[in-house]
Amino acid sequence: MDVMKDDFRYSNIGNSFGFVCRTIQKHCGLQQIATYEREDFRELLKILNAKERFLAARFFCQLQANVGSFRVLLQLQELRILTATQYILSKKNSDDLQVDLIIFLNSEFELLTNIFIAAAYNSEASLRLTSILTSALSHLYSGLVSNPKISTLGYVETLCKALPNTALTVCINMHLNTLLELHRADNINEAFAHFSAWINEGVDELTFVKHLCDKMFAGHQQEVLQYLFKKSNTETFRQWKFYLILVQSIASAASPETTTYIKKHLKNRLLQTASTGSLTSLLHLLLTARAASASTMDIQTNLDNYAKWYKQNIGEMTYILGTEKFQTALRLMEESLEYEKELQYLEIHVSIAISPGGRLVQAYKTKCRAHLSQLKSAAKRKASRD
Repeated sequence: MDVMKDDFRYSNIGNSFGFVCRTIQKHCGLQQIATYEREDFRELLKILNAKERFLAARFFCQLQANVGSFRVLLQLQELRILTATQYILSKKNSDDLQVDLIIFLNSEFELLTNIFIAAAYNSEASLRLTSILTSALSHLYSGLVSNPKISTLGYVETLCKALPNTALTVCINMHLNTLLELHRADNINEAFAHFSAWINEGVDELTFVKHLCDKMFAGHQQEVLQYLFKKSNTETFRQWKFYLILVQSIASAASPETTTYIKKHLKNRLLQTASTGSLTSLLHLLLTARAASASTMDIQTNLDNYAKWYKQNIGEMTYILGTEKFQTALRLMEESLEYEKELQYLEIHVSIAISPGGRLVQAYKTKCRAHLSQLKSAAKRKASRD
């Protein structure tokens, strides 16, 4: 009880303050208490004056966390004696901090809500709180990658109901950043090579991503996609796996307005790509279109969706690009062939005509067929070895 030794020399400290501190410590050690005991404890806390409230908060922060500590903290927060944010910011040991945050994520939703609100509105502490929360989310989601059953993510619905719009936006962006950082590809080649495997993993195993998309992101689909598109639009972007899983998950539950938004974005991306002549931009476009097209549980339907997108955008791009930009886009399509690793998508490129045809289109088609033949030969050799 260092706080008592340090501060009892000050005035305005009643004789009952020591009893209050002992009662706080006792309640922290109780896993369950009767309703009347909870109410008696609450009434006891209400008699504290301003200085005693301050010292009681300090005293609680010095205690080791126990089975009833967070029930006591919630009462302190309800009485505006000590908030979860103030408690977390008082922590010095990072390991204890992470344990507390994981408990908050799994069961102490009201305390967690207070911290997310402070991260959005407390300008002095927002950076530290964001770092603390992101680290806790990262630990939780890394565990979910290994074992999707370790958490039901029950906190998500509580946050969505309790957070004001600005705080919810901050919360959503924090979740998106955390998810993206769960995996970094060596390069974009890896994204093309593992595209279908990643999408299947997202659908079948990494179900917590879909849960977030259905519960937290559902009312903010366009904002989330806008954030993802902007975040991924850099030469150094490597977080392809969860970017593609997120786009696929949102597309699979997209509202008609969101579906229209995705189509418009992809068309604008094609125009931008043809204007800049950026191969990275084209590769990003192809991967995003595939993820957005994989919106059903049926693989063939998803391939048909991509084929439809390819025909309407690449196959008929001459009608929206003009001659010079059309030639630029076609050259980039040729350059993209070395990245193609999946037979089914390349077969779509081979089979769908590009208007108006001509020498340049035929040259591209010839290279498509040659690369497709190489991939099939490599697949046969691998199958024979296996």
